[in-house]
Amino acid sequence: MDSITFGCVTVTLPSLNEPGSYLSNVTSLDSVEFDTCDLASARITDSKLSRVVFRNCKILGASLTGVALDNVLFENCKLDYTSFEQVRATGPVAFSKCVLTEASFTGCALTGAVLDACTLRLTEFGRGKYKDLDLRGNDLTSIQGVANLDKVIIDRAQQSELAEALITELDVTFGDTLNERR
Repeated sequence: MDSITFGCVTVTLPSLNEPGSYLSNVTSLDSVEFDTCDLASARITDSKLSRVVFRNCKILGASLTGVALDNVLFENCKLDYTSFEQVRATGPVAFSKCVLTEASFTGCALTGAVLDACTLRLTEFGRGKYKDLDLRGNDLTSIQGVANLDKVIIDRAQQSELAEALITELDVTFGDTLNERR
């Protein structure tokens, strides 16, 4: 662990740069900004994040389980392979310019949240509540769990993207390619 000395006082700092590091017994974070942090493999469980900003962070392979999000911004973060389970948006939540390749949302209540200009390659939306989840400005062609996204907000141009994702998910065979498939 690192330490910093100020006169006669030495403060020992936690070493949170190691893979798999975690904060134990933290039930809430309020008014915190994480900027350019490596939070890969972080585990955040049964907590509340309020007025928290994650900016330019690597949160690869992390797990957020049973977390309430209120006024939380993920901006320009890499969230590849991150698992969101039973995550609830209890206030405004935004993912802006984030990469969520193969991330999964399971049992989440993301009502009213927004994903803006994010990479959603093979991002999986399991059962959950996604009413008014704003997906405008994202490429939806390779998302998974399309049938779970009832009542989301999209642009008209994204209709074909959702259709393409659904066709891929259902492994549909087109009649004109039937002979090629056999």
